[in-house]
Amino acid sequence: MAASGSSVPSGVWQPSQQDLLRLAELFPVYFPDAASAQEERSDARRRGGGLAEVPEAQEAMRWCAAFRAGDAAGAAAPTLAAALQAGRAQFSLPELRALRPASGEELSARLRNQPESFLSEVGLGLHMAALTLGLAPAPRAVATPQGSGVGVCGAEGSPERIDVEVVAPELDRPVEAVRSELIDRYVGLSGSVVRAANVAPLITELSFTCSRCSSEVQTPSKEGRFEFPSSCPKKCRFARFSVNRDKCKAIDWQRVRLQEDFAELNAASGGPQRRMPRTVDCDLKRGLVGSCVPGDAVTLYGIVRCMPTAGPTGGGEGRQAPGRSLYILYLEVKAVVNNRRKEALGGTGSLEEDFTPLQLEFIREFHREKERLPVLVASFCRHIYGQHLVKAALILALLGGVPLRAEGVERRLRRRGDLHVLLLGDPGLGKSELLKALARLSPRGVYVSGNSSSTAGLTASVVRDPSGEFALEAGALILADNGLCCIDEFDKMGTDQQALLEAMEQQTVSIAKAGIVCTLPARTTVVTAANPSKGNWDMSLTLAQNLKGVMSEALLSRFDVIFLMRTEENQVEDSALSRHIVLQRMPGASAGGSGPIGNGSSEDWSNSREAEQDVGYRSLKSRCAQVSADAGLPQELLLTYLRYAKRYSQPSLSQGARQRIKEFYLKRRESAEQQSGGSLPVTPRQLEALIRLSEARARAELRRVVLRSDVEDVIEIVQSGSDFQEQFLQTAVRKGKSKPNAIVDRLMQYMERRVRGGGGREFRESELRERAGPGVSQQDFDKALQRLNDPGTLTVSGSGTYMFNP
Repeated sequence: MAASGSSVPSGVWQPSQQDLLRLAELFPVYFPDAASAQEERSDARRRGGGLAEVPEAQEAMRWCAAFRAGDAAGAAAPTLAAALQAGRAQFSLPELRALRPASGEELSARLRNQPESFLSEVGLGLHMAALTLGLAPAPRAVATPQGSGVGVCGAEGSPERIDVEVVAPELDRPVEAVRSELIDRYVGLSGSVVRAANVAPLITELSFTCSRCSSEVQTPSKEGRFEFPSSCPKKCRFARFSVNRDKCKAIDWQRVRLQEDFAELNAASGGPQRRMPRTVDCDLKRGLVGSCVPGDAVTLYGIVRCMPTAGPTGGGEGRQAPGRSLYILYLEVKAVVNNRRKEALGGTGSLEEDFTPLQLEFIREFHREKERLPVLVASFCRHIYGQHLVKAALILALLGGVPLRAEGVERRLRRRGDLHVLLLGDPGLGKSELLKALARLSPRGVYVSGNSSSTAGLTASVVRDPSGEFALEAGALILADNGLCCIDEFDKMGTDQQALLEAMEQQTVSIAKAGIVCTLPARTTVVTAANPSKGNWDMSLTLAQNLKGVMSEALLSRFDVIFLMRTEENQVEDSALSRHIVLQRMPGASAGGSGPIGNGSSEDWSNSREAEQDVGYRSLKSRCAQVSADAGLPQELLLTYLRYAKRYSQPSLSQGARQRIKEFYLKRRESAEQQSGGSLPVTPRQLEALIRLSEARARAELRRVVLRSDVEDVIEIVQSGSDFQEQFLQTAVRKGKSKPNAIVDRLMQYMERRVRGGGGREFRESELRERAGPGVSQQDFDKALQRLNDPGTLTVSGSGTYMFNP
């Protein structure tokens, strides 16, 4: 081969006779099906250079020369040594092109159309380069299962092989595009792993022994199928063969099921899901087994294969029996890119890999705006009128806080960064639409309905694979790992709600079914919508009574933000809502004002020095309401900005933010202790919720530090969502009472609560009139005051006010 000059470029490394002998030993390992492999093997060992005319061997030597040249130019020796020891090496397609610039386009075409030969040639060339550079393989112990009699491929006496894994994003295809024209083509499929079977040995070469002369016959197996030898090498008559398990060779094998991403499914369907998600089975071999678990977001590169659905149909005997013409497609995996594990180790891609130059230019332009959060709120779910603070809370939940992890290699989670939101309220207020719109904004957003979900559907289920073994199949929480899980009709789930307790706080799902005991990660933001126990809020009942049977107190305490959405009679709001709905039905009309983004109409108080001094403060609700719907961002740009902010913004708390969070938490604790039963509990979880919400508020502005103004916005959101308990009675009013008696009960509870909180015992008539509630006539109010005055509970002072005497 050295003299031929066609296998390697002139002026570059030329193989010696010893290198040719190594090539002859390794060639049958990488090309067992080559027509001349067995014939050339003995001749090559005897005279060397017998593979000079084999195209695969020539191409492998070119790769060997390229890897040696790369070692001379850089520091490839450690990479070659690691590949030789691990038995695998991963390259990207641009890296292979850089090794052989003259064959760039040809390499892409060969990888796509002839992947098996291409990967074997690169692996053989890499193996030869490592051996010729003097990098001896490290010895590896080979364990044989007792009783099975199955050896492991690559044991002593046969050369090791290196499996080359090529990552080629330009060959990525959607799961739906896997069709018959892609058979034997190299493709990349992205999705979520929904099922993973146990690791099992796959026989690659069987050894048969003749029952008459004890001759041994080696037969390779293809795709897990084998056939008995048709005749004995010594021509024995009536020979019968038995399997010699001690001399069989096997590799590790695992089958996983890949499901297309929900974002990809929505894009293919042109909107919400209108079909079932497409799945495809994928086979992992050798070093790739165990590289992904249910719930992982992965990109699998491999060769599309087909296998028959069943054996012979019957009607004939022997090998000539008719077989089925129906085949199913699967992916023989050659490379795995596990996105979740890469993120867990703290690794994120570069800006150029994650965002296009046009997207980065938009982010720079949008960052010049005075304040970003009101624009984000105006861009979210525009067809739902108002609800600015609810939308702001959902945007912050999508951004999330900064998780706190322990030091070390594993980086175990110590404090979650995901925010959980609960929307409570009357039906018909758009809770379901808000949840669906939020799920579409998340790359891993899952929307489910509580009335059709079970515990297994939310966590994981145990199913039997075709081999009869048990396998785990991921549920909604695991599929939404590092994403968002929206659960509508949460009050219809009943006892299945308890499956969320561990996932919402520990961010894991523990399974103990059918002998399978494991813990799967579920770092998921949970957003739920629920109705009260009676369908509508009853203001004559306490908070606990309105939520009776809806959820437990332990589950309620895990939500960071709780919002009450009630229908209130307001003529101005009703008129604006009707106008918004009518204009949506009119083509070319706009429900909001006009004007481009960044017209300077909203003051940037949150980024100014005056904000930290509480000068010129305006509420977040008023600032969000000032931005019209026309000033919002398109869906694609909104998704781009949120993805950028969540990935690259890691804010930390400032001194002023810490102090304000502490003050608000202590104040809520003090007021909760003074109130009687029926109110929401205030626990340290609420303190952590304030921290996460403040970090998410700073992320919305791409800030590195959480300001005190961010905490003020968060307090406004929390108070507007959870302080509705002040409107509820702490003791239920017995139904059937007359209106004056019901007013007496309301006034008594209000005055007692104020006195216990340290307030004065003096009340104005207008204040009591307001607390009596809307729709109360003056006659009923006067009767209630008279009944309080008769026993001396409420007396008139000289200044015209009322004095409460408990």
